[in-house]
Amino acid sequence: MKIYEQVSALLAKHGTDTMFGLMGDANMYVAGAFENGGGRFVRVAHEAGAVAMADGYARMSGRPGVATVTHGPGVTNSLTALMEAQRFPSPVLLITGDTPPEATHLQRMDIAAVCASLGVAHEYVHRPESVGRDVGRAVRRLQDGPVVLNLPLGLGKGEATPGAATVQPAPAPAPAEPSDLDAALGLIASASRPVVLAGRGALAAGPPLQELADLLGAPLFTTALGRGLFADHPRHLGIMGSLSHELAVQVLADADCIVAFGATLNKYTTMAGELVAGKHLVQVDTDPVKLGWLVEPDEAVVGDAAIVASRMVESLREAEVEPARAWSAQAEQTRRSVGAWVPDDQGTASTVDVRIASRVLNEVLPDHAAVVSDVGRFVAGVWPYLDRVGPGDFTAMTGFGSIGLGLAAGTGAAIARQGRGPVVVLVGDGGFMMNASELSTAVRERLPLVVVVLNDGAYGAEYMKLVAEGFDAAASYNVWPDLAEVARGLGAAAHTARSADELRELAPALRRPEGPVVVDVRLDPTHHIPF
Repeated sequence: MKIYEQVSALLAKHGTDTMFGLMGDANMYVAGAFENGGGRFVRVAHEAGAVAMADGYARMSGRPGVATVTHGPGVTNSLTALMEAQRFPSPVLLITGDTPPEATHLQRMDIAAVCASLGVAHEYVHRPESVGRDVGRAVRRLQDGPVVLNLPLGLGKGEATPGAATVQPAPAPAPAEPSDLDAALGLIASASRPVVLAGRGALAAGPPLQELADLLGAPLFTTALGRGLFADHPRHLGIMGSLSHELAVQVLADADCIVAFGATLNKYTTMAGELVAGKHLVQVDTDPVKLGWLVEPDEAVVGDAAIVASRMVESLREAEVEPARAWSAQAEQTRRSVGAWVPDDQGTASTVDVRIASRVLNEVLPDHAAVVSDVGRFVAGVWPYLDRVGPGDFTAMTGFGSIGLGLAAGTGAAIARQGRGPVVVLVGDGGFMMNASELSTAVRERLPLVVVVLNDGAYGAEYMKLVAEGFDAAASYNVWPDLAEVARGLGAAAHTARSADELRELAPALRRPEGPVVVDVRLDPTHHIPF
């Protein structure tokens, strides 16, 4: 057995059944061995796509995503997607390998130094007799984020040592027991207008968080990545922060205490700290590093969200705390008002208002769909209105602020979710064109993917900034080919929608996609929604 075959077998023993990659000298042997051994090797169009697919796969499956690229340009092409995985962080294992030890090799580079500059773990396969330990170490480190596994080309083609150790997976971490709750409970019990906020770190804590909110009579908010957690609750007021409805912002302004679970409280969630200023803040997270990372809480609690919420409920009941009934009624009325609100239609004869389009998409998109979003100006007009997702079924490639990763991440997510409903990808026209070639991967794999291109013919964030600073915004405009024709050329079904009615007519095509479907939604670049 060759060492590259041994590495492939070790990954399979660890439970890896899917690998995303683009072959080259450094990785073609391990990729071939993985496929020959019965694994699914998903061929991509670009190395960044391989890593983003592995990232999307990991986010939607809860399992590590594995990608492989060649050395040199294969590594450098993957770096933006790798940085996104690091910032999330996602358990993505990227397999590559050093060039042969030749000073004049065209593709030589210091992979370890590049990883260090990104803050990404780098593991090295050192010797034939250490392969099991080296691969095992890389796999165990995935619980902290992405890892690059360096299998040097020369070593990988060598003979494996018989009886080498196998990969031992890291034990699943036990739920963190809460640190002292007394001070936090004091703030919560004394609040007359409390709010409960849940982020991505609290997705498994829905019932106890709702029980806590009901005991307090508190409105419920989520972060963007906590979407779906409280969708049907009568006091759920949507995303907290810059994407909140103005009526929900008023509730947040009136609050005197925010109890945040599994949320980093970034500048978008807190509106750069404005929404938490002048009120008590209790922050709960399993990771003490995240406590006070961006805004300083009055009380920080280290612990698992579900355990902490349950303990809080138990203690507050013992103290006979009563719900804030007037505050609860205000939250319920606000939810009804937000639900009845209709945006003033800013559509034109040839474009649709992005908010109207999103509300229609919320009606016509498939049940049980997951949503993977790229990043761009469009999020302000889409995320607050596209809310038919379950907990953990929404993610966004926003960690590094790069457009263009959403399509590949959605492809990986669709592979992870096959048999559990389609995946909807939200992407701007610039992000779509940056990596449109990965649509061919989704076509080849016949994935149930609905790609919604929010096409304003411009780089929207730059348009906004140029206008705000008094410059000519024409520099932000783009002239693309017809995006529906591009999609058809890559083998996908495609449609163009310039109105709400045209979107509604697409419902049959979108609800049960048998392969990738692209919808080019035409928007007006001058219609800006701040966030």
